[in-house]
Amino acid sequence: MKEKEKQLFKALCKFKDKFTDPSLIEFATPAVLGHLFFNRMQGVAYDVLKKNGLLGMVNREFRNSLGAAYDQNVQKNDSFKKCIVMLSEILSPCTCKVAMLKGAYLCAHYPDGYRTSNDVDLLVLPKDVTAVGNMLSSAGFKQGNVRNGEFIPATRQEIIESKMMRGETVPYIKEVNLPFMKFFEVDINFSLDYKNGTADTLSDMLSNVCIKNEKELSIPTLDDADFFIHLCAHLYKEATTLPWIEMQRDMTLYKYCDIYMLLSEMTDAELQRIFARATELGMEKVCAYTVLETMELFDMDNPFAYGVFHVALADDPDFCLRVVSPKDKKVLKYQTADVTERFFMEARATNLKEVEKNETP
Repeated sequence: MKEKEKQLFKALCKFKDKFTDPSLIEFATPAVLGHLFFNRMQGVAYDVLKKNGLLGMVNREFRNSLGAAYDQNVQKNDSFKKCIVMLSEILSPCTCKVAMLKGAYLCAHYPDGYRTSNDVDLLVLPKDVTAVGNMLSSAGFKQGNVRNGEFIPATRQEIIESKMMRGETVPYIKEVNLPFMKFFEVDINFSLDYKNGTADTLSDMLSNVCIKNEKELSIPTLDDADFFIHLCAHLYKEATTLPWIEMQRDMTLYKYCDIYMLLSEMTDAELQRIFARATELGMEKVCAYTVLETMELFDMDNPFAYGVFHVALADDPDFCLRVVSPKDKKVLKYQTADVTERFFMEARATNLKEVEKNETP
């Protein structure tokens, strides 16, 4: 994309900020539209245009495509809420600690039409994965993936590899046939990274599970600080893992938008508490990675947040550039440091170079 197209794309995603440069509207091109859909930001962009009185300034196809997507998001969210209620009922007899994460809470927290999801991420302890999985299986869920609109059962090898290398199960999927949601997916997470070595941290987080009420939903989830830390860790895990980069799913902007929204709503005291909690859990660098990248992508002016989290990386300036390949245990490094420049690369994997063992801290 050209520079003005990039500026428009970013402006349409920053729903917490005022749209200050209407001259950018002339760059509402198919390239910008494609990037909005690819990054799952089409609902946000439509409402940004609407709130700023700019819908009439963009061409009809651009406007109508975003409008239709926004309306679909609203209907899909209604279907998603029904699935959350169903899942809550399935898990109600469960005696182990279970937290719903990410979209389960965020879709209700965003303004209507902004964010959608097909799945719910559950966080459990490694010892509870089988019990929770059995409850889902008894309710008609099957492990597999949806490809081209059809359910494909998982192989035994896929089930084993996902647990060993991804810190989560192969998705549990049920056909629900709701508007704009044929299938509902549940992912059971039992690690914050790909090393499966965070049981103590998970136990600490899950000890503080609480019920949050959003738009008539009661959602069992982590407390505010731990929810944010987990969101940072999940983004970091996907953004710094080679297979996700090769699939071009590593920097999908809607994930950073979650952080942008929550950061925009935080006081300095809340930010300080999160940093202290992250440090206590040994996750301050992971949180710093996510917060600092989000601040750059969304042009956030928050000196306090920058100062608090930047200090966590002072002893490891290359932390935000390193990527892991779980399959062969290799470490790679981005050659381009600028986050925005990397975001707009068409093939980020080509910017990586393997790190020699003596270079790895």
